[in-house]
Amino acid sequence: MNNANKLFFIVLFLFSSMSFAQQMIVSGSKTSYQYNTKQKLTPIPKGYQAFYIDHVGRHGSRFISKAKYEDIAYNTLLLAEKDNQLTDMGKELLRQIAIIIQLNKNHYGELTDLGRQDISFISQRMLANNPSVFKGQKLDVMTSSSPRAKETAKIFMHVFSTKYPNIQIMQQPDDEQTLLRFFDCSPNYKAYKNSKTIKNAIKSLEYAPQTIQMSDEIAKKIFTNDFSRQLDNGIEILGLSSIKTNGFVIAIYQLYQELLAFPPQVLANNNLDLSMYFTTKEQIWFNTVVGVKNYLQIGPAFDSNGIQIKIAAPLLWNMIHTADAAVTDSNIDANLRFAHAETISPLATLLEIEGTANITDTLWEYPSVWHADKIIPMGANIQWIFYQSREANQPVLVKVLLNEQEVKIPIATNNYPYYRWQDVKQFYVNKLHELGLNETQNPLEMLKQMQ
Repeated sequence: MNNANKLFFIVLFLFSSMSFAQQMIVSGSKTSYQYNTKQKLTPIPKGYQAFYIDHVGRHGSRFISKAKYEDIAYNTLLLAEKDNQLTDMGKELLRQIAIIIQLNKNHYGELTDLGRQDISFISQRMLANNPSVFKGQKLDVMTSSSPRAKETAKIFMHVFSTKYPNIQIMQQPDDEQTLLRFFDCSPNYKAYKNSKTIKNAIKSLEYAPQTIQMSDEIAKKIFTNDFSRQLDNGIEILGLSSIKTNGFVIAIYQLYQELLAFPPQVLANNNLDLSMYFTTKEQIWFNTVVGVKNYLQIGPAFDSNGIQIKIAAPLLWNMIHTADAAVTDSNIDANLRFAHAETISPLATLLEIEGTANITDTLWEYPSVWHADKIIPMGANIQWIFYQSREANQPVLVKVLLNEQEVKIPIATNNYPYYRWQDVKQFYVNKLHELGLNETQNPLEMLKQMQ
């Protein structure tokens, strides 16, 4: 066996044997989709069968969305190399970053092959697990204007159109983005997202003593002492703001996470592995540092009913209305929506799915109560699956899945994970009314006026 093949099998072993928890530690919202093939779904109540699905999904694993972190890492390393101030590990890092740049070239933001595969599998399982839902009638499809969301929808729908060539697929016009890109439509949310409070909270972790100390230790593996001292003081690089040690290390960690979007074979073929630059303790901490933006901007942050969560209200109203219509008139198989992490996370928190709405008084402890890897991995999805009885005068039931796992919502039931639809509907209608949000409002106007 030649060295390349040996390396390939070593990497495959590392990826397959790495614990699920460890993968989550380093990945955050960039986690590739994880599905436990051994999990068993709770049997459907006697006399019931599934008849409709309301679904919202994130796009699959993607190439890095922009070159920012590549530029920081590559230009800093080049400057050190020019002055012969790279260690052997630094030279290896420069080699890997150069390859990463080539892999991403002309593909920024696009789905990777791993992402395409994961989305196809999600679609196949939806079809296989709910045979009574899909009768080849009609599917309403809504997608963000983003090319990767559109491609995700196309891959997802291919599974259905292959089995049902004559199925009617209703596609939403591109200019109707309010329901999926609500985060672009609320002036007060944009003000919140860009506020000093949020920026300072993010910086409090980026410049925390622990971040500075760990960044210095990591930099010593990569640069000579002289260059490390220069980096501590800040280095001016053409086209970039002053780069300091913590900014450089955070950029490397971001690229480390982004690598997980590639299939193991691609990493093996290119000898790519940035884990050597971070201890387990450092991985945990830097995942906390880079993930805090998600927690604050699209997660529960300081208030699980804050503006960053309420902006999902138009989408929730839409899900309630489309579900009610399907219950009344069963001529549709499913409503399928394809968007982004910025769509899924606020919706999950607004729904109060277990584990999505927890807040912490101490910001750096947020990973103990909120896990981006479990809520918004690549390919993340929320499914409402509806069931009706063969007997007359029986309630319609609904089951909620987060990433294809049965989850709890704060509503009483004697038959978990199945809930009476009328109870679920009433709970969310009441909640939205308490938040001052009325279903008769135009979605765009609702977002413009939202406080």
